[in-house]
Amino acid sequence: MDTALQAHKRKVYYNTFIVLSVLILVILNIILLFLGLILHNELSVLNTRVDFIHYTNVQARLKQGLQTKGWQTVSLNSRFGYVLEGTFIPNSKPSNKTIIFVHGIAATQAMGIHCLEMYLNRGYNLLIYDSRGHGVSGGSCVTWGYYEQYDLDKWVDWLEKKHPDGIIGVHGVSMGAATALMHAALNESSKRVKFYIADSAYSELSKLLAQQLAKHTKSHHPLWINILLKYASLVAYIQSDFSYEEISPITAVNNVTTPILYLHGEADAVVPVEMSLDLYQATRGYRELHTFPGIKHGRAVLDRKYDYQDIVTNFLNSIDR
Repeated sequence: MDTALQAHKRKVYYNTFIVLSVLILVILNIILLFLGLILHNELSVLNTRVDFIHYTNVQARLKQGLQTKGWQTVSLNSRFGYVLEGTFIPNSKPSNKTIIFVHGIAATQAMGIHCLEMYLNRGYNLLIYDSRGHGVSGGSCVTWGYYEQYDLDKWVDWLEKKHPDGIIGVHGVSMGAATALMHAALNESSKRVKFYIADSAYSELSKLLAQQLAKHTKSHHPLWINILLKYASLVAYIQSDFSYEEISPITAVNNVTTPILYLHGEADAVVPVEMSLDLYQATRGYRELHTFPGIKHGRAVLDRKYDYQDIVTNFLNSIDR
């Protein structure tokens, strides 16, 4: 039979174990939250407003168009309290058909200039804009399509007021493509947007980030990567009220019947081409998928310019029948 002293010691040991276990868990969670904060800031806050050298040409063309060609600067108030800045580029022949171009992460509205002639030659106007957290638009962080889909909807509002009986299409690249696909679910009941073109879209953000982290860290142990992403997602929720798991274009297109054209480079090392295949297979309505052998992320519009334009033209002709 235990003595009173032995019972007391056992109780002290047990309580100490519980306290230390709780303390270790608290410290571990604090460390993981800190690492999640670093990761989230790197992914969604830092380096999104950088003007890279290869943007110089299109930025110059945008500036020239605003100064000499009558292109119209447009400012909108987002539903979330920041200002969105864009440019409306009218066709030389008056038209009520407009393409909204949505750029990818760490880019600007000027990237839409790459598609300018393609759409002007086909009778469309072009509306380009800086997504939240990019260029001169407001917004504290990138949300990978979550709030961006509602910002895109505001631009649709603006176009509807400008051309009440007009035709609106959306062309997105990378994150812009994911934004477009998530917006397609919002658009399903109203059909205000008549078609979407999704170039290099990701199907699920969490899956994409896990793949990229595993590749860059050369890790063969996905458990710690998934844990770290969960904490980064928690930081995103605490800071901006969204989670990485909610960014799922493949879920959005399950119920979309608006026509969608998927484009993807087969040598894409940023977003695997298989993600566009998954999106294509999941899409409920009319869709097309075209891939480009040897082409890297988002480069088909430049490196396979004429093939790219022909595919877009044939798609537009198909849905106009």
